[in-house]
Amino acid sequence: MKNLILTLLSIPKVGKKTIDFFIDNISVLPKDEKDIIEAFVQLKLSNKRIIIPNIDQVKIAIQKSEEILKKSQHMEINVVDRLSSNFPQKLKYIPDAPVILFYKGSYHAVINKDSVAVVGSRRAEAEGLKKSYEIGEYFGKENYTVVSGLAIGCDEYAHKGCLKVKGKTVAILPGGLDNIYPLKNRDLAEQIIENKGCLISEYPIGISSFKNNFIERDRIQSGLSSAIIVVESELDSGTMHTAKFAIEQNRILACCNIEATGNKKLIRENGSICINEEKDLEKIKIKIKEYNKNFKNINYNKKNDQITFKI
Repeated sequence: MKNLILTLLSIPKVGKKTIDFFIDNISVLPKDEKDIIEAFVQLKLSNKRIIIPNIDQVKIAIQKSEEILKKSQHMEINVVDRLSSNFPQKLKYIPDAPVILFYKGSYHAVINKDSVAVVGSRRAEAEGLKKSYEIGEYFGKENYTVVSGLAIGCDEYAHKGCLKVKGKTVAILPGGLDNIYPLKNRDLAEQIIENKGCLISEYPIGISSFKNNFIERDRIQSGLSSAIIVVESELDSGTMHTAKFAIEQNRILACCNIEATGNKKLIRENGSICINEEKDLEKIKIKIKEYNKNFKNINYNKKNDQITFKI
């Protein structure tokens, strides 16, 4: 068994919550199918909702996970999971944290503590696209990892601005890394990898980009970042999900001062940092430095899904 987490995910009716419970309550990690069955039997004693798989289901899951790993390796896609010491620390402690990540490219870009997500609408106006590009360029030049979602619009312009100055950028995808979405930005995805950036997904190869995956992807964009900058967003834009996750995850939230309904709401009601000019980006850098300094004192209360800092 090459990867326990991927094997567990391949068992019918086993999802992230079950795996979280599994990780938190098993003292000795199972090594084969019999150990896995025994672990589920023990877990059910304290959680009646646990469903114990049969031996055939576990054997099939092991075969399936090893096939995924083999095909992924052939495509230069690597895997890191919650049991690894290399799993991104910022992401590890968010509510509903992913249990596994598939990545292609330089993992150093992912674990760079100086990271900022630059996100916005697919239907952004020219002003929003220009600001996305400039912000991506600014932080790329400062050796920050620029995180975004590869989507048409603000996301792609943030990636492109960062790439212009040979900066490192990370794209979070809503499906398997064998199926780049959107197809229009496949060349951009290749440029990100070539420039020592990285593509990331919590979904294995063969998984398509379903509607709900985009919302789940948004929590990873904010989870990997110290600060989230909303460039342009209407209230009905998916970008507002990323802003919501940023608030829940206790991240720094900033908004460009653009005439968009989402931006106005975030600045007015959520106290987001208002970005008007480059000196405001300097303020965000200072806040990121302070945030990273205090991150080692993070405290995540699973019961209340609250993240706080002990300063």
